[in-house]
Amino acid sequence: MKSALELAMEKTESMVDEKAKLTPEQLEAIDEVKKEYEAKWAEQEIVLNERIKKISSETDPQTFAEHQKQFQDEKNRVREQIFEERDQKIAQIRG
Repeated sequence: MKSALELAMEKTESMVDEKAKLTPEQLEAIDEVKKEYEAKWAEQEIVLNERIKKISSETDPQTFAEHQKQFQDEKNRVREQIFEERDQKIAQIRG
């Protein structure tokens, strides 16, 4: 049985090998996609936080507190959707 360290080292080696197989153009394209989707998430996070702030000012504190989980769930859903799309584009670039 392999130790956790050995398994981690194997995984790291396979990741390094995979990255080494990518062309410079692919690496650049992946970096661009990552930047694009980080910017998309930052923009959406600002929009969502502004909406939450507006709702907070328009409702009583107890009602707002009761809906806090819903707000967080929506932020998580949007973030996951954006990064899932990003990961699909990166997978396409890798071929």
